[in-house]
Amino acid sequence: MTGLMDPFSPGIPVGSDTGHLAILGYDPLKYYTGRGPFEALGAGIMLRAGDVAFRCNLATVSGDTVVDRRAGRISSEEAAELIESLAEVREVDGVEVILRHTVEHRCVLVLRGDVSDKVSDADPHKEGARLLWPQPTSDDAASLRTAEVLKKLMTRYREILEKHPINARRRELGKPQANMILPRGRGRCRRYPR
Repeated sequence: MTGLMDPFSPGIPVGSDTGHLAILGYDPLKYYTGRGPFEALGAGIMLRAGDVAFRCNLATVSGDTVVDRRAGRISSEEAAELIESLAEVREVDGVEVILRHTVEHRCVLVLRGDVSDKVSDADPHKEGARLLWPQPTSDDAASLRTAEVLKKLMTRYREILEKHPINARRRELGKPQANMILPRGRGRCRRYPR
């Protein structure tokens, strides 16, 4: 009557990912695996069984402190060019890497191979906090390997970003550099019943 809707439960705010699942009739507590797969599919990446996808931000990091989770709201054009240079890294320790720009400071990362979605986010979700290097949340070999691959990727990406001409130009203009990728919202794609 008032135009208000509680897609999940009264008084519980939901994100667009869980909200859409609920509106389409799927219980997010049962079917939600993480934001990453939605981001990958939205970017046109066809996920395979076993792939793990992450929603990521380009960010500004100083030492191990996240200064700006969105790299000064970097433009989509600059972000796309930076992500294109990072996308040249296609493999780490036998794990295939797919990285694609989505919009503004956001991108999506897909790991393909013997990987696990049992890893923590790198994004602390607030400025001034310490960078959270990915950690396994299970003690199986795939989770340990996935956390190590993510750490190596983040380190390699930082090396590339800090030398990129766009960041040199941003430094000269006094703008925040986009010198780190913060993976978060990991998940696997799954089939939903009709």
